[in-house]
Amino acid sequence: MTRLLTPAQRDAYERDGYIAPLDCLTTDRTSAMRESLAAFEREAGMSAAEIVFKGHLAFTWSHALARDPAILDVVEDLIGPDILAFASKFWIKGGRDGAFVSWHQDSAYFGIEPVELASVWVALTDSNPANGCVRAIPGSHKGPVLRHVERKGDRNLLARGQRIEELDDSGAVDFTLKEGQFSVHDVHLVHGSLPNESGAPRIGLAFFYIPPHVRSTVGRRAADLVRGVDEYGHWDQDPAPRFDGDPLILDYAGGARRDYTREDVTQEAEASR
Repeated sequence: MTRLLTPAQRDAYERDGYIAPLDCLTTDRTSAMRESLAAFEREAGMSAAEIVFKGHLAFTWSHALARDPAILDVVEDLIGPDILAFASKFWIKGGRDGAFVSWHQDSAYFGIEPVELASVWVALTDSNPANGCVRAIPGSHKGPVLRHVERKGDRNLLARGQRIEELDDSGAVDFTLKEGQFSVHDVHLVHGSLPNESGAPRIGLAFFYIPPHVRSTVGRRAADLVRGVDEYGHWDQDPAPRFDGDPLILDYAGGARRDYTREDVTQEAEASR
């Protein structure tokens, strides 16, 4: 028995590796979220996109969004009733700023075993081909973890500049979303995005959800229990924000970023190929 997804949607997820679009937020809520992000950027002198690994902990509203039933009912249908938000990130592209996301698989760099994870991408603005929406190669989740090359120094928004090269992307599809909608994709799906060629920002927030039986392969880490119970105890509990832009949370998120960019996480990705 599923909570929300139809049999056709489940079949599409298994066949193609993704479902999109799905509805979640009203435009009033997305507008308030964008205003909060703009205020944070003015006051903190940084973008929320710089919070690489635990972005949803930085704001009370994003902490609540990670628990939104519209999202979690979909995730539960895919990974089960007990759910941890293992990681999250704001994906922000300014108008014509040249930023892009190279072809990659989420499974290559997270350092988890077994590799069971559902990636949710929530559109806080419209996300379409003109402003650099998420693109994916249907069915690529059925193959192995591919070789990723790390190359920094360009406008790639991935923290390590990781990318899959020499890839046939002729069958790529766009995840076109209206603001307030979301997509969900398999951890092994090859995906990325092109630059924003419009004059306005494109803003999204991605959540990476795992079931509690999944373990960290690079030492003990923390996650955010958002639904159900954790009967395994493999993860410490992430703290909750006291208020938007909580400096204690920002310090905590900085430590999580250092853990994510450790060399042994890369070695784990190499070993899984």
